[in-house]
Amino acid sequence: MNSKRSPSTYAKTRIDRVIGRVFSLAATGMSLVQFFLVAIPHLQFGHPGYLMVTLGLILAAQLAAVYTFWFGSANKRVYLLHGFAYTVAFFAYPFSMAGVETLPADYRSWIWWWTGTATIAMTMFLPRWWSFVFLGFVPVSYFCLRLSFIGGGEDVGSATLDGTYILLYAMAVQALVGMLRTAAAEVDVNNDLVAESSARRAELDATEMERHKLDELVHDQVLTTLILAANAETPERQAMAAESAAVAIERLQAAANDKNTELKEVSINVFIDSLQASLHRGDPLAKINVTKLLDFFIPINVGRALSDAAMQAVTNSLQHAGDKATRQIRIKADHHGLKIVIKDDGRGFWESKIPKNRFGIANSIRRRANAAGAEVRIASQPRKGATVILKWSPDA
Repeated sequence: MNSKRSPSTYAKTRIDRVIGRVFSLAATGMSLVQFFLVAIPHLQFGHPGYLMVTLGLILAAQLAAVYTFWFGSANKRVYLLHGFAYTVAFFAYPFSMAGVETLPADYRSWIWWWTGTATIAMTMFLPRWWSFVFLGFVPVSYFCLRLSFIGGGEDVGSATLDGTYILLYAMAVQALVGMLRTAAAEVDVNNDLVAESSARRAELDATEMERHKLDELVHDQVLTTLILAANAETPERQAMAAESAAVAIERLQAAANDKNTELKEVSINVFIDSLQASLHRGDPLAKINVTKLLDFFIPINVGRALSDAAMQAVTNSLQHAGDKATRQIRIKADHHGLKIVIKDDGRGFWESKIPKNRFGIANSIRRRANAAGAEVRIASQPRKGATVILKWSPDA
């Protein structure tokens, strides 16, 4: 059963953290500079307690952003602290300036220096429509403050210019952030599509491999058994056909139950003895020469693949080489590995002219042995017999 895969957010999460890091460092650096150049000189106006509390809220919000984006979970809710700090500072500002009768001609409220930071922060977190609300609140609030005596008493044109600057500055930064987030979201979507495609391809490959295994099993065991039974004219041949049928039934049952043997490796000497017995049962008249110069272990899947490939080579020879053909089989184990040679003096063939729907050589011999890491060489010509060579090395 296929379950729907949740969309990934890896690239978007990464870009949000990077944006947060840049924002936190820029905002904190600017705040520290403005604290000494702007805020401290303003202590001479109004009540210092209000100023220190609101400045403390602003700095706390920015230090919280530094912590979460550099050392924490990059939680975007920290942006809300900037909006909250600015809102508190704006509404507390008139109380901090109570009793002030005169201000310098070029006076500008210290809140000005944090309007852009607060607007950018809130629009990077809030949903679109709410971000528009805050994006309008900051310029309008500062516009009204700028017109009042405690904000500098500027004319409408200057106040409008300041409000417009805040709005355009925040919108420009937010547009850039929006493009980065959109690009990151597209990367995540494309990565999901690639992952889904790869998973689908892997599923198809696995299904195709299982189908090939079943086709090879049917071809190697069932068809071979049927051919032996059809040609069983002597008691020996009948016994051989019966034994082949028993093996075929066992292999089919194992495939149906998806059983895997617990044995992982087998001694090469034991493997050769078993293979020699199987080849002799397949063709009692074949001349089998065995050379054991070294004993080592062979993976069971490799042994099964080589055994099946060798048996298929003998079966092909019995079926196609002709009634008068004879077979010679050589099996050698040495420091190079294992080598199996099946040779006959029969009709021969051109491998390139074998129909593609024939499983014997292409699948049951070549693909099966290659999948186990073995090398396959087939040499044959019409009327000059055929030779199948299987080679496997522990270092392959």
